[in-house]
Amino acid sequence: MKRAILVSGNASLNQEIKVMLPLVSYQVLATTDNGMEALRFAHRFEPDLIIMGWNLRGLNSSEVLQNLIVQHLCPVIVVLTQEEQHVLSEVINADAHHVILYPWRALEMAAAIQLAEHRYTRESESSQQIQRLEEELKTRKIIFQAMLSLIQLRGFAEQAAYAALRNQAMSTRKSMRAVAQDVLKGLWLPELD
Repeated sequence: MKRAILVSGNASLNQEIKVMLPLVSYQVLATTDNGMEALRFAHRFEPDLIIMGWNLRGLNSSEVLQNLIVQHLCPVIVVLTQEEQHVLSEVINADAHHVILYPWRALEMAAAIQLAEHRYTRESESSQQIQRLEEELKTRKIIFQAMLSLIQLRGFAEQAAYAALRNQAMSTRKSMRAVAQDVLKGLWLPELD
């Protein structure tokens, strides 16, 4: 069963969510109406979902939401009452994974949870892809700098510099990046044939 944290001071909302969550394979790990405590719970329990209301004690709801979204620990669903609809644009701008208006039906909450999980998964995949691409770009820059160094210091042609780096990587079972870093640090310099 997946684990959820409920962050709300609205007793009727809390009760309805606690009754509904087992229907979608979630259990409530903790409930709080305090913003700072919510952030501590999020780190301590590492939940699969956070459902939060808007009027929190301690740290205000907007700051709690922004912290949770930036930390990207799990999907975050915000439940707003009719009186809190004026903060809808703020919640959307904070990139909550889903927003639902209270009162709601169980089917609406189940759909909101699935949509929030899907959006969170897509964000995680995109973030990982960006990190891979950034690492690949760094590697290419390091290899290019090492090739440039070999060209300037040793008189290598471009293709010969790349071949020297590749051959050293294969013979030492290191990555091209590690060999290029060795060149830049002066730990290894090939001889020009």
